[in-house]
Amino acid sequence: MSKIATGVVRTSFGLDGTLKVAPFSDSTSHFKKMKEVLLVKGDAERVFYVEKAVPGHGGVLIKFAGVDTPEEAKKLSGSVIWVDREFAAPLAPGEVYVADLIGCELLVGGKPAAQVVSVIDGPQALLLESETPDGKRYLVPYMKKIFVDEVDIDSKTIVLLKPELLS
Repeated sequence: MSKIATGVVRTSFGLDGTLKVAPFSDSTSHFKKMKEVLLVKGDAERVFYVEKAVPGHGGVLIKFAGVDTPEEAKKLSGSVIWVDREFAAPLAPGEVYVADLIGCELLVGGKPAAQVVSVIDGPQALLLESETPDGKRYLVPYMKKIFVDEVDIDSKTIVLLKPELLS
């Protein structure tokens, strides 16, 4: 099962090793259902078991089993929390996980024109870093009905409304 990044550990909270987490979505209710998470920081990965998760202090407060002091908790600051999709924030109709955009083909006139190789968090919108068959890379703003349309994650395609962005 593939995993989704759902938040980042900010700092410790209190004296028992609880952590302040900034979620990557507006929703926090899905954190309560988490039993096991993968924390990734640089090249290091480690599985933790969730003792409790409650909304609070502008995000979520999470207590992991085995993290029992503020000093242990602070070592986890900056770690990204990855979970199985079933524990990620639920999607509203028309929403997609950012990770699912990677690998999509940008279609122009129904034909593939470029492939999304990464997604960058831009100042006004996500930017789809897209590579054309000749190896050139372009940034396409992920703004529906303006630059892109008809996102189909199942077929891994996105209709590009402004083909001039790839030239």
